[in-house]
Amino acid sequence: MKILYKLKRIFLNPNVRMRYLSYIQRQNLNTQELNDEKKKDYRNIVLLQVLIIVSAMLLKETLAICGVDTVLSHMIRDILFLTLGGLYVFVLWDLLRNLTKNNALLMSLFALIILGLGVAFFAANPVYDFFDSDNAKRPYLFFVHLSLFTVETIVIYHCVNDIFTGKKLSAEKIWGAACIYLMIGISFGSVYDLVNIANPGSMGLNLSQGLESYTICIYYSMTIIGGHDAILQTEPIIQNLGIIEAVWSNLFIVLLVGRLLGKPDDDAESVAKQ
Repeated sequence: MKILYKLKRIFLNPNVRMRYLSYIQRQNLNTQELNDEKKKDYRNIVLLQVLIIVSAMLLKETLAICGVDTVLSHMIRDILFLTLGGLYVFVLWDLLRNLTKNNALLMSLFALIILGLGVAFFAANPVYDFFDSDNAKRPYLFFVHLSLFTVETIVIYHCVNDIFTGKKLSAEKIWGAACIYLMIGISFGSVYDLVNIANPGSMGLNLSQGLESYTICIYYSMTIIGGHDAILQTEPIIQNLGIIEAVWSNLFIVLLVGRLLGKPDDDAESVAKQ
């Protein structure tokens, strides 16, 4: 009770509330500081995306080759995956602070992320299963993936807008392009898992709901944007979503190439004028 009382006093403190609100609202930075901050966030997101993809597709199998027990390898993979996922959504939100002036959107997404991570802790806990069956956790997992997909969709929109505006070709835009491309793959992984949660077996495998299903969905999504044939016998709706993902990812590459070729940087323009 004393701990709860102290926490209550802390959060009711006006100074604490002001610091909290100032943190979750847009940062006031000059142009150079803003570009540096975006470059750092884009780079960190790409690093996390690579780690998430590698942990989803290779970690369990690598541990098994090294002789680690199957149950333990699943637990290690899931703990690392959840940790990386939590960091990932927070860095996405931190990037969004540099891309929009809409403080209401930032505060709403921050609350959604906190709520989604709280639900994920219970619905996809790799150490202790809080539910009696997969069916019992399905609504909670659906909410988690819907929240993640919502955050990623909003971030992708603002990132695309950031990359395709302005004339100057800069390092943060190149990192931003890589960030968007990998985010397409991860976000469609959530879409496939949403379908698999609503209709178990849609991925063509008898998968347990949770991280096991999600990692397979990420694998399938990466094969789509990588141009490989997925060996899974998925339902037609998954196949159709895969076509949409392939078209969207390739369209993004085409637009990006057009952006790079069609808008030279300031130095090139000055040389041409001379």
